Amino acid sequence: MAGSKDKGPVHPAKKFFLVAAVLLLVAFALSVAAIFTPWSMKFPSITARYSYGLWYNCYWDPTSTTNLRQCQGNVYEVGSGTSFIPVFSDTTARGYFHATQAFACAGAGWSFFSVLVLLMCASKIWSRPMGLAAYAVCMVFFAWAIIMMAWIMYLVYAEYPVWGQLPGFPWNTSVGTFTNGSSPLRGYSWGFILTVVAAFFALLSTVVTCAGLNKLRTWYPVQEPIAPVPEYPVVPQYPMVHEPAYYAETPQPLMPTYPTFDNPMSTYYY
Repeated sequence: MAGSKDKGPVHPAKKFFLVAAVLLLVAFALSVAAIFTPWSMKFPSITARYSYGLWYNCYWDPTSTTNLRQCQGNVYEVGSGTSFIPVFSDTTARGYFHATQAFACAGAGWSFFSVLVLLMCASKIWSRPMGLAAYAVCMVFFAWAIIMMAWIMYLVYAEYPVWGQLPGFPWNTSVGTFTNGSSPLRGYSWGFILTVVAAFFALLSTVVTCAGLNKLRTWYPVQEPIAPVPEYPVVPQYPMVHEPAYYAETPQPLMPTYPTFDNPMSTYYY
């Protein structure tokens, strides 16, 4: 096409690292979104709805005319209070929940820095950065492992029998009796689902990064064939003979002498 610029050859391993960076960037975005969305939702009655996030929990009444959502920060102390959400005064549940928080934040941060390493590999691809590519594989693998551990820890927490049901709980603690450890929390919501999907994208990024490392290790640029030098027949060399030039001076014959007449009246002979 006229006017198009020739960008030169493209290294086949570069596309692997770029695709891996895009996949891991999606995993990073999902992980960040999961940090600020509810991980579980409970519907104990038609007048009570609960949502549990990593940092806060909320309650609202869908039948209310105002339908105001009331939220409070999570409480991690262990005691006899009924509002100690979301660990419900259980040390084991608190350990699982804190592990979920740590892995969720670490997975988001680790995946972000892994994207930078992948882009660095793509930019230095022609220098064949084998060490940097191997480091990128390790970074992406750990990003996947950390994100996966986040939803696994929450799965263990949500299946642990710690959730207690109380009408109006936790803001109306004067009604009913709080029963600790009556049933698992469960009720998996958007935060948990987003983390599972993020782990899937991180796993795809790990596979693609490994393929890029393998391509970088095995691929070498093809050398252009050199055109053969044409062979001409050899001209025989003969000894040079120095011959006199055809215009060389040759002896001139002597001219005959004739009488000179200085005086026309006198005749002289030589």
